[in-house]
Amino acid sequence: MKQLTFLLLAVLVLKGLSVASAVAQTTPANQSFTPEQTNQARLDALDVLIKRSQFDQAFKLADRMVEQYEGEPKFDFHYGMSAVETGHYDEALFAFERLVFSFPKEPRYRLELARTHFYLRNLVRAEIEFNKVLAQNPPKSVQKNVQSFLDKITELQRQVEPKFLFALDLAGGYDSNINSATDKESLRLVFDDVPFEVPLDESAQATTSSYWSTQLNLAYVSPISKTSSYDIRLLYNKRANSETPLFDLDTAMAEAGYGFYTGPVKWRAAGRYQFVQLNGENFLNTLSGSGSAFWIFSSGFMTGISANFAQTTYDENPNGDMTQSLISLSLMSAPKRHSWSFNMLFGTDSADDASNEFNGKAYQGFTYQSTTLWGQRGSRYWSLNILSNEYDAENPTFSETRKDVAGTFGFGWRFAFTSTFSIRNDYALTYQDSNIEANTYDRAKAEFGLTYSF
Repeated sequence: MKQLTFLLLAVLVLKGLSVASAVAQTTPANQSFTPEQTNQARLDALDVLIKRSQFDQAFKLADRMVEQYEGEPKFDFHYGMSAVETGHYDEALFAFERLVFSFPKEPRYRLELARTHFYLRNLVRAEIEFNKVLAQNPPKSVQKNVQSFLDKITELQRQVEPKFLFALDLAGGYDSNINSATDKESLRLVFDDVPFEVPLDESAQATTSSYWSTQLNLAYVSPISKTSSYDIRLLYNKRANSETPLFDLDTAMAEAGYGFYTGPVKWRAAGRYQFVQLNGENFLNTLSGSGSAFWIFSSGFMTGISANFAQTTYDENPNGDMTQSLISLSLMSAPKRHSWSFNMLFGTDSADDASNEFNGKAYQGFTYQSTTLWGQRGSRYWSLNILSNEYDAENPTFSETRKDVAGTFGFGWRFAFTSTFSIRNDYALTYQDSNIEANTYDRAKAEFGLTYSF
């Protein structure tokens, strides 16, 4: 009799009646049910809805139960299934993350987690999780299903869907040397073999300051054909220092590009215009063009080459204009829990006016970056950059041809609360050694940021 009553309670819940009303209509006046029995009726109703593929009703019921039952495997699975099938992907992600964390060897849970990442267009994460499912040697039908998703990921990575991207990043931090200057109060110079000390103005010395920054990033990508697309990107960044406005920066950039595939090679050409304001006044403008080619192997490994040519003009110093060229070679690992990239660069800055030749230079260096996924929502990363500069002519102030070697080590982490909101924390340490004392400096920076994107 009691089992029959539970079944009737579940049926009434499916019809949208409250449990209390259901109990009142189906039990004698002298019979009552415990909260555990009432809750069991709700769980049974949820199970029935999932089996019937009535996911809209299932999600509405599960969403009212989530505070009480989240963390229980059977409920999490039903909640996740109803959420992913009704397009509530962030809610599904939370549910399947809990299941995979508690049952890492259960392929069904990981499969649904991978599917959720796929629908969120987290293609790298989805590919990692789908491959982990295959590594568990599931039944042939599951392997076939997973392979179809992997094929679709490859197709999406090589095709472009119309997409509008928006990102707003707000950050604050501390910088030990906002102007990348020496920490010395004076410099030792030699004229006609006579040495003497020259005091430095405060603006020429290392300045410590806290700061805040705002960055707005907009992008639109649209396909022209299955293998080609055009894109438009706009970026604005503002950094304001609390110590002094002398080194406040406003940067704006507009770029238009065209990309296409020929087999496994992705090509792209782009034009860019950028201007920079220093302390609210126009500082420099750069017009550039670039081209790149990346070979994408079946394993996911990529290698590529890119070239960039630019003309930079300075508003307050027309003799300071530069023609710049840069060639870079790249290697990138396949998407995995741990991934890396290595980039080598070779460039020149050539002065347009002979009087500025001492600021022209040739440079070369490399950047290595490593990223490790942290759970399903976070990542940890670090990078190392080494850059060597050799200038074209003797600096008239110091009677030497400048040579520098600079190294920057950076590390940080990012955690996404939802598919649109994340936080980050970044640190960087820089040291530049130069044969000219005025250009030797060290710098430390710490930053915390909030990012909203869609």
